[in-house]
Amino acid sequence: MRLQRDNLCFACGKDNPRGLKMDIEIDSEGARCEYVVPAELQGWQGFAHGGIISTLLDEIMVWAAAGRDADAVTAEMRVRFKNPLPTNHAVKVEGRITGERKRLIIAQAKAFDDHKVYAEATAKLFKL
Repeated sequence: MRLQRDNLCFACGKDNPRGLKMDIEIDSEGARCEYVVPAELQGWQGFAHGGIISTLLDEIMVWAAAGRDADAVTAEMRVRFKNPLPTNHAVKVEGRITGERKRLIIAQAKAFDDHKVYAEATAKLFKL
């Protein structure tokens, strides 16, 4: 099964008016982007909502699989929040593949800047 891309993905779709519009670079080593969470996606005042941070990490891990020419969807994900991420603050988001088992891809991701790690995630992705 191959997935169809239509630019309406909430995380990376350029045609989704409500989406994050992540600009992701991929290669066989993984996926990466820089993102600024706008204030309207805050949880507590001045800080990014945890669901938005989780979405960034989830998306970057799936794109890391795409960098290895694999279509995948998330089967399970664990997020560890390390520090509150301020809104309107540039953060790097990177993901990489750490293993494969039959129909599963194992991935890791983190959101960070030059001073802090804001969140880390691990996931099991279903290969399609």
